Amino acid sequence: MKPVYRLFPLLLVFALFGCQHPAPAPAPATAPALTNLRSPWDSTPVTLTDAPYDCVPAPPIGPDITISGPLDDDKHHVSEDVKNAVMGESSAGLQKLTALTVHAADTYRATGSRAAAQCTIGYLFAAASSRAMTGYMASDDARWEQNIALRAFAIALLKVRGSNLETALSVTAINQWMEDIVRAERSHWEHGHCGTNICDIKDHRGLQTAMAAAAIAILADDTGLFHWAVAQFRSAAGEINGRGMLHYDSRTKYAFRWNLESAASMAQIAELAEVNGEPLYNYDNGIFRLLVHTVALGIVSPEPYKSYTHRGQKRPDSVEPWEIGWASVFNRRFPDPVVTSLLQQIGPTGVDMWGGEPWDPEGDPGAEN
Repeated sequence: MKPVYRLFPLLLVFALFGCQHPAPAPAPATAPALTNLRSPWDSTPVTLTDAPYDCVPAPPIGPDITISGPLDDDKHHVSEDVKNAVMGESSAGLQKLTALTVHAADTYRATGSRAAAQCTIGYLFAAASSRAMTGYMASDDARWEQNIALRAFAIALLKVRGSNLETALSVTAINQWMEDIVRAERSHWEHGHCGTNICDIKDHRGLQTAMAAAAIAILADDTGLFHWAVAQFRSAAGEINGRGMLHYDSRTKYAFRWNLESAASMAQIAELAEVNGEPLYNYDNGIFRLLVHTVALGIVSPEPYKSYTHRGQKRPDSVEPWEIGWASVFNRRFPDPVVTSLLQQIGPTGVDMWGGEPWDPEGDPGAEN
């Protein structure tokens, strides 16, 4: 079983679509007018309360992520002082900041805590002010961690933006910071390899960037960026074959994992698009639903992917919440018997759909061709 902190980006637990459902309340009289682009949380505002929240200090994250993976291992042990000194340049520091931000945002959604909302905004404003994650990424693993964190940060801010606690300065700084990162990610994959069987911008990596772009576009009311994310969904839908597998993700021992990550990202793009009048779930005769069904079958047994790729598949030893939690909202729209059974198996204390895949101690398999 993976450590809990490694599951946070997909395990954005107890949120609007998860296990806790804050009752809709009248918007505060001082709430700003909604922008043209909306999120699911805009329609269910939360009443502010004085519920306390312990906003613990988060590690300051610098522009460069120079260390990805554990800060020590069985062969090279370093002291706590050394680990603290390099925390802001490591994926461990980024994971901690992500977990704290997600928890604060979800606490606000569940309790209305003013302190929790202010804590969420404070974490993100500090990261924006230090231009966290905007510089050198030491490896594909570091870039992968960057994207997971970015998606989680964007969703966290969408959850609290109705609190009306942001200042104009913090809103501008955070939105610009996240837009800069997602545009850099987009450029990186667009300038990557794209051939007959491998295409960076069209596989799970491009779709994860598109998911971040959709959320950030809503925050910044950037219709151009939003339409790019929608176009990425449509492009991917056109690559789903008759077996319900994505062409550019269906190779090697990671075919199941990559299809799973892409399905999760596409579900979240589709949900954000539906709120904004873009009916993606039914695009191309609803081919996306076949992808979700096949991925769900892959959770039960890797045989469909093993048969297609002629390779054994990398997957958890048991069904874990992060594998299927992203499909919770999808399944309310389009009930699928396999998805329904898997959601029932993880139980009501499972996860909701927002964020991404879990922190994986093995790192990003995305670079393996």
